[in-house]
Amino acid sequence: MHPVNNPRQVRELIDISPAISETSPVWPGDTAFSRTSTLDMNGNDVVSVSKFCTTPHVGAHADAPAHTRIDGASIGDVPLEPYLGEALVLDLTACEGAPGIADLEIALARIGGLSAPRLILRTYEHYPTQWDSNFFGVAAELIHWFADRGGQLIGIDGASFDPMTSKSMDAHHAANDRGISILEGLCLDDVTEGRYELIALPLKFRNLDASPVRAVLRTLP
Repeated sequence: MHPVNNPRQVRELIDISPAISETSPVWPGDTAFSRTSTLDMNGNDVVSVSKFCTTPHVGAHADAPAHTRIDGASIGDVPLEPYLGEALVLDLTACEGAPGIADLEIALARIGGLSAPRLILRTYEHYPTQWDSNFFGVAAELIHWFADRGGQLIGIDGASFDPMTSKSMDAHHAANDRGISILEGLCLDDVTEGRYELIALPLKFRNLDASPVRAVLRTLP
């Protein structure tokens, strides 16, 4: 008998998480990544064990409501469903400020409209290797528009939903008010516009305001 060919299409996995190291950019005044060795096989220990210290907002990460609300849920208590499922990647690199509804509608028209409850917004041509004070956030009106249409999550390649100068944190509050989960710090250099499966689960930290994620996209058949 001849073997039967597997008809399933190979689905590519695309890593959208920047590497985390001592050179990873973090918000000015926040805790940069550092690592020390507790045990080291080079020093005749039988195993190597490391200790690291960092802000949970390093690299690709999920913000919890507790990041901007005193009574907000910690990252270990948020529902996981928004971080896993179909997502649309949109190229907004032509925007000259925080993407708004008009920018979103133009991008969605290029890929056939809104067909998933998760949006991944690309604003950088290349992910910054140093801190960029001029990153774009997300307009609060965009968040409300998306929530009105059943949105669950928005991810961006910038450092924050709100610009560095913000004191009111309008975008974060809009996301919390409307139940939109937040991903920040994604690396989208190798991703083209289109529809994917997102996998970006936060760790189950108690009483933390964020968690690093290993964010990946998987192509859909």
